Amino acid sequence: MPVSANIHRKIRFDRPGVVIYIIGICLLCWAGGYWVSFGFPLEAAPSDTPLWQAIQRLLPGTLFPYLMGLLLAVGGAFLVQRISYALVLIRDRSFLPFLFFFLLLSTNALFFPLRSTSLALFCLMLALYLLFTTHHDPLSVKRSFVAAFLIGLGSLLWAYMLWYIPLFWIGMYMFRSLNPKTFMASLIGVTVVYWLLLAWAVWTGDYSYFIVPFQSLGNFDLFFWRFSEWIEWLPLLIVVPLVIAAFVNMVVHELADSLRTREFLSFLMLMIAWSVVFFFLYEPATVGFLQMMAIPASTLIAHLFATRQNRYTFWLMIVTIIALPALLILQLSWSF
Repeated sequence: MPVSANIHRKIRFDRPGVVIYIIGICLLCWAGGYWVSFGFPLEAAPSDTPLWQAIQRLLPGTLFPYLMGLLLAVGGAFLVQRISYALVLIRDRSFLPFLFFFLLLSTNALFFPLRSTSLALFCLMLALYLLFTTHHDPLSVKRSFVAAFLIGLGSLLWAYMLWYIPLFWIGMYMFRSLNPKTFMASLIGVTVVYWLLLAWAVWTGDYSYFIVPFQSLGNFDLFFWRFSEWIEWLPLLIVVPLVIAAFVNMVVHELADSLRTREFLSFLMLMIAWSVVFFFLYEPATVGFLQMMAIPASTLIAHLFATRQNRYTFWLMIVTIIALPALLILQLSWSF
């Protein structure tokens, strides 16, 4: 067997040198965005919730939003890593979920500097973890309630998160934990948030906090790709093939993972497909759904590279960690 094949077979993609390189590249990407002040001035979109608009008005200068965005990206990466480790989504202990989540959020200028989804995705990640812990547990009433409550809280920042409630019911059915009690618990969990919000609206006489989220959900605006916006979607040229490769790897080598892990990974693929549907239904929220897809995409891509360490994935990894930062440079230079 050639020596080069042995090198490719034995290399780990989360070795210290690779980790330092990717983290360093991500930090430079955020610094580059700050240098060109990409995403400024911060403007409230018509679909933004009143709570997020109020938070935007409190953000001082340019540096603070970028630091907040960076810290939230790092925090989200640690949470994805923790979920992957706690639920054994990847057989071998690997730092790749952290690296890919951080890389995906740091190499797409559309996520700079700080969006409502930068905060809301934490609620979705925690809810996702709770959903997975209900696996084959029909008595998980409390966790079903808390998961739905977290999604309700996240929807106060990004109203479209409410569309993930039906997805979670599908997940509970897949994991054999859906029954009348857990269904009602999840329904109560999300409605409690809005009952409290309605009480606040009545107390203050301002019903916008309660009405705007539902208005956003009812305003369908189909997404049509325009050639003039091609620069904004360049990173998808790398990420989409990676997700497809991860899906193919999961299907072809499904017996290599436990049944529990296969069900979790299948739900993550369903989560991506679900997000893609609403990506095309709501043009004002396309970037938000894209950011939400970073949660399952980073885990699936990490699973691909952690379980398939050969010459093909070796070069695929090299291309990925070089091409994504290069495409970001092109995005920033185009705007500059």
